[in-house]
Amino acid sequence: PLVSVLFERGAATAADSQAIALAVALYGIGLPAFVLQKILQPLYFAREDTRSPFRYALAAMTVNAVLAIGLAPWLGWTAPAIATSAAGWWMALLLARGAQGMGDVARFDDRFRRRIVRICIAAAVMGLASWAAAWAMTDLLRAPGWRYLALLGLVLLSMVVYFGFGQLIGAFRIAEFRAALRRRSRVAKADS
Repeated sequence: PLVSVLFERGAATAADSQAIALAVALYGIGLPAFVLQKILQPLYFAREDTRSPFRYALAAMTVNAVLAIGLAPWLGWTAPAIATSAAGWWMALLLARGAQGMGDVARFDDRFRRRIVRICIAAAVMGLASWAAAWAMTDLLRAPGWRYLALLGLVLLSMVVYFGFGQLIGAFRIAEFRAALRRRSRVAKADS
């Protein structure tokens, strides 16, 4: 619904919306890998090792180019999205493997292991709730006067389900988000 509400008008058709949604989903598969890269790269930089991440990035770029060009004859326009996600995961794997020799600082603790499963469960519940709500709101999401409001409602519902269910199962605590925002606010004030 997000793509159709935002882009489906004028020359853009329903088929265009489906193609864009597929491309976004394929790129989305690589999103966790890029987050992992942001977590793992500082381990190298803290040790003043900029060479290893650079080499890994070159390898990932090669994977991206080879897959995008190599798969294009068979997969067409989806090949670059698949290649980018695959390259992101390859880079994350290389960074993780290289960080294994960095000691305890590079290992996930028990708290993280417990929480990551719960965070994934909260995300899955949110996805199911979003899918069900989008299905129930199909007519509103297509109605010209209601599309944007229905999409806003769908996004807000998804947020409430994710944070509410995540809080309920102990994936995180809302108080932790508030504390992080307060810290960030204090740092921003100190910097200005």
